Amino acid sequence: MPASPAAFGRSSFTVGGITFRPTGIRKSLVTPSKPTEPENEWLSLSNLDRVVTPAFSSTIHFFEGADQSFECIVTGLKRSLAEVLVHFFPLAGRLVLREDGLVDLHCNDKGAIFIEASVAVDLAAFGGPQPMDAISGLEIARLGPGPIYMPDQLESMPTLVVQVTKFKCGAIAIATNWHHTIADGSAGCHFIKSWSEVATGRGISLVPNHNRQLLAPRKPPNPSLVQGYSTKSAHNLNNVNTDRELMQSFTGSKEPPVINTFHLDKMTVQKMKDRANEELGQEAARKFTSAEGISAILWKKMTEARRVKVEDAVDVDDYLPDGTQTRFFMFVDGRKKLDMPAGYFGNVVCSACAVSTEEDILEKSSVYAASLIREACKRADGDYFRSLIDWVEVQGSSPSKSEHVNSAGHDVAATFWTFFPLYEMEFGFGKPVYSARNSPPRPLIDGIAMMPSSKGPGNMTALLNLSADRMARLRLDTEFQTCFIG
Repeated sequence: MPASPAAFGRSSFTVGGITFRPTGIRKSLVTPSKPTEPENEWLSLSNLDRVVTPAFSSTIHFFEGADQSFECIVTGLKRSLAEVLVHFFPLAGRLVLREDGLVDLHCNDKGAIFIEASVAVDLAAFGGPQPMDAISGLEIARLGPGPIYMPDQLESMPTLVVQVTKFKCGAIAIATNWHHTIADGSAGCHFIKSWSEVATGRGISLVPNHNRQLLAPRKPPNPSLVQGYSTKSAHNLNNVNTDRELMQSFTGSKEPPVINTFHLDKMTVQKMKDRANEELGQEAARKFTSAEGISAILWKKMTEARRVKVEDAVDVDDYLPDGTQTRFFMFVDGRKKLDMPAGYFGNVVCSACAVSTEEDILEKSSVYAASLIREACKRADGDYFRSLIDWVEVQGSSPSKSEHVNSAGHDVAATFWTFFPLYEMEFGFGKPVYSARNSPPRPLIDGIAMMPSSKGPGNMTALLNLSADRMARLRLDTEFQTCFIG
C-alpha cells in the first residue's frame, strides 16, 4: 500500500508496514554569490504584497533518475541558486515585523534555506509523482506549524525554502517554496525558470524588475471599487488546521481537508467549453474561455458535494438550507491591466468575487455560473487594481485580506496556472516528468488549482481541495467522473 505523503514530513514514515526514516538530511543557507546593492537593502512592499495571504507558495518538480550522483546534483543546484539570487535578492532576505505591525522586507543576504534528503524507498511506494507537501522542506526548516507564516518581534521570516529529495529509484524531487508576501505565482515561476536557466548555463532570459513603487497608492486614495476584501485576521487558519471542532464551526465538516489530483485531456477541456458556449447561444459576442467553463462546472459540483441530503444528515446543522450564499473567488493577474514592465517581481494579483445562492448554482445551467465568474473577472480591471491598492492604504496597519481566507465553508477559490512554464524548468538532468503546486490542504475553503499537464498544451491537471467527506461525494458524481479522471 502506498505511503501517505503527509507522513513523510515527520521523523519517520511507513511503507507496507515497515517504518523508514529519511537519511542524509542536511540543512544549510545559500547566500547570493554577490552582495545586494546597498540601495536595495530595504525593499518597500507594495499594497498588493500586503493584501495576499501570508503563506508560502509551493511547487514541486519530479525528475527521473539522473546520470549524476546526488552530491553533484546538489552542488550544481546550490551554485546556480547562489548565482540567481544575485538577481532575485528578495528571496535571500527576511521579512521583519515593524513596531506598527506592518511587515517590511530586509534584503540582508542571509540566504535561502536549502535542504537535501535521501529516502530509502522508491517513488512508486508513494504512488508516483504527485503533490507531496510533506517533502516541501517547510517542516524541516522549522518555521512554525503553518499555513500562516509571519515574522514576530523576535524572529524574522526567511522568504525562500528549497528541499531536494532523492528516492531509492534515483528519482529527484525539487520542492520550492517562496513567501507569498514576496511574490505571486507568476513571479515565483519566473524565479524558478531563471534558476533553471542559470543551472544549465543559458543565462537569465528575463531580468527581474524590483521597482515596487510602480504600485504606489494614489493621492488622494479612492477605494470605492473594492469588494470581496475585509480586515479579518487570517491567523485563525493555524488553529483551524488542528482543531476539528473549530473546523466544523467554520465549514460544517469535521473531516480534514485533502487535495486530490485529477486529469483533463485536451478533448474533454474542449467539450466542457463547448457545452457552456452551446447554452450561451450563437448570438453571444464573446464565447466562454476554458477557465470560465471549467470553473462553472466545478462551482456547481463542489456545491453539490457540500450539501448533505436531509435523510443523510446527522443533525439539522448538517443540511444547508435554501438561501445559503456561495461565493466564487477567481485570482486575476493584473500585469497587463496595469501595463507593468516585463519581469516585474512581486504580487500583481487580486481575487475577483462572484456571488450567488447555492440553489441557483445547483438549479440553473452552467452558463449562469460562468457568466457570474466572467462579470466578476471583468470588473477586476486596471481601475479595480488601483482602487484595491488605495483600499489597503486606507486600512493602515489593519490586516487586509481577501475574504476567501476566512471563508465560512460555502465558497470556492480558483487559480489557473495553466500558462505558467512549469514543464520548461530543466536543471541539467532532463525535463520534469511532473510539475505542480505543492501547497498543503487548507481547511476553510474549497479550492481549485488548475495546472499544465505533462501531456502537453491543452491538457490540464486539476488539484482540488475539499474536506474528505465532500471529496468522497464529489468522486461519486457521475457527471464529474466523465470529465475528471483521478
